[in-house]
Amino acid sequence: MRNSLVLCLLAFICACSSATVPRWMDTASRQLENYKVNFLTNTEDDSEPNFTKARTAISSNNDLNLLAVVYLTRYALHTAALENFDDSEFIRIDKLQPNTAHRAYFDFLKGNFRQIKPRDLPAPYRKLPPLMLSGDLPAAVRQIASIDDPLSLLIACGVWVKYLPVDESILQLAIDAAAKQGWRRPLWAYLTRLQQYYADRRETAKAEKIRERLELLKK
Repeated sequence: MRNSLVLCLLAFICACSSATVPRWMDTASRQLENYKVNFLTNTEDDSEPNFTKARTAISSNNDLNLLAVVYLTRYALHTAALENFDDSEFIRIDKLQPNTAHRAYFDFLKGNFRQIKPRDLPAPYRKLPPLMLSGDLPAAVRQIASIDDPLSLLIACGVWVKYLPVDESILQLAIDAAAKQGWRRPLWAYLTRLQQYYADRRETAKAEKIRERLELLKK
């Protein structure tokens, strides 16, 4: 989990020796990690205070690049759960202190594939923009399935499902990844999307089975 986001704050922290990590940095890393866990497991009441504490700790350092990472982490998690997000804070940061890698990741999460240079993306996603532009879903499913980190895999699935045509292969890939990790929030989101997929195709029996499964899981 701690390596799940290439842009994670922990990558910055690991550049420091344990003896020199300042308190604000330690607080930010722990709170950001707790935010991710609580968000993915759908512990909503706990996740928001964690995010606020991480953001506050980062703000005390006056580093807008690190603050951008906090917001990008938030946006990535929402994307992994097929949710929209308010991007206004990142836009403000990007205007004040542009960063090519951060902007590329943001454009990826927003579905702005034509604006991305793949080399600017985190490594797990670099082969995906051409496939997204061409709409090659089978190739994309194979590429996404090769991503080792489960959260990065879910983020990639989320980007595709939010902005491009889908079939059950990519939805099932995300369902399996979320279920294996016990991440209820994205699991329910992809199951709901799969139910809608079957309903749209008038595969009533399959849609009904997913609906019943969701009812049982949510009790």
